[in-house]
Amino acid sequence: MRPRVLPEEPQHGPVYHFIRKFWWIPVAVAAVVIPVLYLTPLYFHHYVPEELTPYTIKQTLRNDDTLRIAFIGDSWADYHTSLRGDTMIANTARRIFTQPVKCFTRGKKGAQSKEIYFFMFSDKTEEHSYEPDRCTQPLIEEHPDYCVIFAGINDVTYMKPTSYYATNMRFIVNLLLHNGIRPVVMEIPLVNFKYPYTMMRKRDKLYYWTTSAVMGTLWNKGADYHHSLKEMLDNNHLNDSILYISARQWNPKGSLDTTMFLEDHLHLNLAGYHKLDSCIATEIIRDYTKRNTKRHSAIIHQ
Repeated sequence: MRPRVLPEEPQHGPVYHFIRKFWWIPVAVAAVVIPVLYLTPLYFHHYVPEELTPYTIKQTLRNDDTLRIAFIGDSWADYHTSLRGDTMIANTARRIFTQPVKCFTRGKKGAQSKEIYFFMFSDKTEEHSYEPDRCTQPLIEEHPDYCVIFAGINDVTYMKPTSYYATNMRFIVNLLLHNGIRPVVMEIPLVNFKYPYTMMRKRDKLYYWTTSAVMGTLWNKGADYHHSLKEMLDNNHLNDSILYISARQWNPKGSLDTTMFLEDHLHLNLAGYHKLDSCIATEIIRDYTKRNTKRHSAIIHQ
């Protein structure tokens, strides 16, 4: 019997040996390129502020001396509506002010500063056209004397860059000032920013932690956003053009007082809104009276 002859192994060319030796290179490149291609549009869509062309409101002569106050923003504005905050503001004003006060509010739960700014353009942002009841351009067109801005909590919660928050706030303030409305900038309150994570699925938690690590915002704290906002106001010389209300003006302890907050330590309860709205009404009326006194004094000395 002849011994069986085994077939010779096929001879592979240099390309085969190169691929076998350096297979890890395309894998490493793909591991870098794919996340970059995914995160780049994500970054520009969610992390980069975008200023829209400002619109100008047609001012009409009023036949009354009513002080008008608008509230726009996130869930704090939304809860302000459901807890009848507009009524609380008016009631507080009656005790310390001789003129009638009218308030109107619109807010969107979970809205970030960029969305709050976009909601001010109800006819120019197709992205939010499916939520016309959240668009605040109709409130701006009422030409209130003051506009209270609740924004920033969701920027901190979802670890947006501090510059993202400050820039969007500049856009909001600029649009209001463009139309002769005095912005009331509410400092981001100290709340339980970690609470939303307890409601997320593990996949969503991983997503937010990963994107935050890539964007360098993982360790941001509320104080960082306060500093960024104040720096923006200083650099743009806006301090005299706005009314700034710090969190400690209505919550002196700066703590999550259970008598003022809901169980999530993220939103105020009715008692909390009583304190908040009392502070806002008092500060606005004090500012309004002071500015009117200066205006009348200037007219007299002309």
